[in-house]
Amino acid sequence: MVMSRFMQKKVLGICLVIALLEGFAGLGIEIYAIRISATYIGASISITGVILAMVLIAIAVGYWYGGRLSQHISTPRQALLKAGHVLSLSAISHAIACIMQLPLLAFMTANTSSPILAAMGVGLLFGVGLAFGSTAIPLITQFLSLKHKSDSVNSNSGANLGVDTGKNAGMMVAITTVGSVLGSTLTPILLLPYIGLMSSLALFIVTLAISSYLCTKLAVQLYPDDYVSALTPRQNHMLAVSAVIITAAFIMLSRVDTGYQTATGAWFIKQIIYEDKLAVTITDKPGQSTSSCWIYLTKKNCHWYGEITVAAIEQLEPKSLVFLGGAGMGTPSEVAHANPEMALTVIDIDKDLPSIIETHFLKASIAPNIEFIGDDARGYLTRHRDASYDFMLIDAFQGRFVASNLYTLEALTQFKTNSNYIMANIIGMPTPKHGYTQTIFKNWYEVFGDSAYVLTKNDSTNLQNIMLCNFACPGSQPLAHADFFNQQQKVHTDDIPRLDRYLYRSIESL
Repeated sequence: MVMSRFMQKKVLGICLVIALLEGFAGLGIEIYAIRISATYIGASISITGVILAMVLIAIAVGYWYGGRLSQHISTPRQALLKAGHVLSLSAISHAIACIMQLPLLAFMTANTSSPILAAMGVGLLFGVGLAFGSTAIPLITQFLSLKHKSDSVNSNSGANLGVDTGKNAGMMVAITTVGSVLGSTLTPILLLPYIGLMSSLALFIVTLAISSYLCTKLAVQLYPDDYVSALTPRQNHMLAVSAVIITAAFIMLSRVDTGYQTATGAWFIKQIIYEDKLAVTITDKPGQSTSSCWIYLTKKNCHWYGEITVAAIEQLEPKSLVFLGGAGMGTPSEVAHANPEMALTVIDIDKDLPSIIETHFLKASIAPNIEFIGDDARGYLTRHRDASYDFMLIDAFQGRFVASNLYTLEALTQFKTNSNYIMANIIGMPTPKHGYTQTIFKNWYEVFGDSAYVLTKNDSTNLQNIMLCNFACPGSQPLAHADFFNQQQKVHTDDIPRLDRYLYRSIESL
């Protein structure tokens, strides 16, 4: 059977669409996996890097295995059906991975203190589906090559119809890469914020199922009389449909709160009763920490470190204030309502945070004397070195852990030029052996010297909020006099990002 050139272009176009959809769904699901994993193991550079490394390994394995499978395929129909089969396996593998992901993360975080191992587990879990998906690319390339050979043999003119193998492979890899780029960019920017986590997951699984359907349908339409195949179209369709059904069941039965999604995070809102008053909390790591707590009736925050900050502000009576990290804006909102003449600036990397805060947290408009800047705090102040504030609070977290780029020697030295009075809220353990906490203490002391003060909530060495000040803030003591301060601890610089581990661990041996 000799195809017209129009038909050849149509077939090639369908193959490229399949490759585009496979790349889009594969990387989109990985963004989904990273986002939902963040509620258990965080989203630091190291964790994201490990998951992406596992993704790339899975894709490489899929390409390699697809090439091996192609060697044993002798007909175009068989190549397409095999590609449809692995795409359906990719869909159902991802669907099963979504069901297993949260129990796996809960188990791993309960049995290991290393988020890197948990990240590897997530990468392996979703890597199976990715490997199946990338296996389809060499198989479709083989189909195009076999079709080209068959058309050339059947052509009366003997002219070469179609394109050569090298061009086939180049186009397929290029298009699936474009799909991967779309999946990795559109998912966090558009899909997660606007249609949500679960709807995005459903879209990706359906996309893989459609890819499988297109492969199988194309094989049946082009070669209806060729029944020499180990895989039947019915099997492919049943697997693809099963993947969609499993995903739909997971979404309907899942009781996991996925939060209010933004391009850079997910925020979880919970109503509570605090001292017989209705209050609300906001966090990006449910079950482990709360970023802000707000009492509706009194318009005050209900966190110990917030109360200390407000007391320090009342002591200093600043005119202009800057908060590095917004979260629920509990503390700045309390200050703003009580002091309408003060000018407050809140800098947070999550640009979409204000709409969530006004709608779901404060349930009111942000105070008019608060200016919100959606930007990386250090980056913004680096670009505005001349910006001057009477008071600064560093309150930027990733879950329970500080944003480490704000605590390097270079960063603190820069902030010292932006404000005379600086406080910082950290979570740590006031013990000389806890390297993570001691590194922050050491940097604070190196920059502020005898003006460095510390305040702990209690005398225990348990994990707790700790306030650092470069002045004698209420209830504090000089850091140099604290018996839990190890002055021999190494410092944290831009060249040695020791804090970017998202895990409390000792680094004394490094």
